[in-house]
Amino acid sequence: MKKLLKNVKVNYSHSVGFTADVGGRGFHLPRDLALNSENKLYVLSRSGAFHTAGLRITICDIENNYYSEFSKFGKNPGELYWPCSLAFDSEDNLYVSDEYTNLISIFDKDGNFINRWGCKGQKNGEINFPSGIAIDDNDNLYIADNMNDRIQVFTLKGDFIRSWGKEGNNEGEFNKPWGIKVYGDKILVADWRNARIQIFDKDGKFLAKFGESEKEEENLFRPSDVAIDKNNFYYVCDWGKQRVQIYDDKFKFCGFLRGESTLSEWAKDYLDANNDERLARESFVPLIPVDEVDPHEKSARIESYFWDPTSLIVDNNQNLLVLDSNRNRVQIYKIGE
Repeated sequence: MKKLLKNVKVNYSHSVGFTADVGGRGFHLPRDLALNSENKLYVLSRSGAFHTAGLRITICDIENNYYSEFSKFGKNPGELYWPCSLAFDSEDNLYVSDEYTNLISIFDKDGNFINRWGCKGQKNGEINFPSGIAIDDNDNLYIADNMNDRIQVFTLKGDFIRSWGKEGNNEGEFNKPWGIKVYGDKILVADWRNARIQIFDKDGKFLAKFGESEKEEENLFRPSDVAIDKNNFYYVCDWGKQRVQIYDDKFKFCGFLRGESTLSEWAKDYLDANNDERLARESFVPLIPVDEVDPHEKSARIESYFWDPTSLIVDNNQNLLVLDSNRNRVQIYKIGE
């Protein structure tokens, strides 16, 4: 699909990923991704409610190198149940939020379990359905406390520091916040059901919001995550619209990405080894109703499109990594090229 972008260059590069629902090289319904200081890519596969064998965290990189995987489905220490988000601290320890157990689990960079903490509830220091997490330069952990409609801040050991927000649609209020990112002194929150991005300082003071417009094309619908590039352009993963929307440093709409994926190297290796599936794939013609307006249905039929994108990051080399959940891959774009 042709991109119509204003004031920004973003071009598709390649994809990493493959459907692997019982482990191994690939992902299964991934929910989040994160990069450590060595540029290793960690992809969190949540797997399905009735098929849990694919739940794990995969370590790979954007050059299609696969290294290892760790964790599995369960409630014991080191296991995960409904994992949602990943974040690294300054020592490359990985923190994982779990929406079902209301726990934050901690692993070292090799996947060895260290500790976990958390308590379900509504009081300060208690969490209910922790979705997105992020860690700032001072190693403070921010949690999008989804069912409590607030942001909470903790030490890495789980000691409560502060919180802000409540249910509502006014400035500083939330309706099921999902993704959260920290950029310097700014906290960005994907306010999912309010269909907007809100920006705060580290103390929770409201600074700005965007994504609400009289023009349908510029509106957000169900934003799940947000990232910023070196020019302070904003990239919003809109799960509801099945695309990535781009805004400039003044929150002016620049356009969107719908997905342009080609086969990953992992997928090519599989098809090379399975000729019958390669031939079946080459002869398959998807049925796409000409009057189809539901973006989710279009995504389900057009393989190159994003299909339920949930998370995205911009790395230090200005690569935009978009987690394409239902297609079990990461689509990678070059910003500025």
